[in-house]
Amino acid sequence: MKKLYKNYVYTILLAGSVFIFSILFSCTLDNDQKKDFLSIEVGEGDTLWGIAGKYEEADLTKKEFIGWIVEHNGVRADLIKPGQVIVIPVKDEELVQNLASRQ
Repeated sequence: MKKLYKNYVYTILLAGSVFIFSILFSCTLDNDQKKDFLSIEVGEGDTLWGIAGKYEEADLTKKEFIGWIVEHNGVRADLIKPGQVIVIPVKDEELVQNLASRQ
């Protein structure tokens, strides 16, 4: 057993290192992707359906938009509260362009 361990110690260490780095990378990747999207504060009387209509994206239906919010924020569609901050699938730069084109 010692001979086997001695022959493959570098392979075992490399495999373990790759495993640990892949876990760390996947955890930080999710947070970095959320930074690219717009964060909004839920107002009094807001619903996910209303938010989807206000920030509607051409490539997502309202149902897909709401599903994205529910999945990425860990909220239920019927339980959002005023003052709660949620991330929506709208890129920051796209919102600026959309608002400028409407004026």
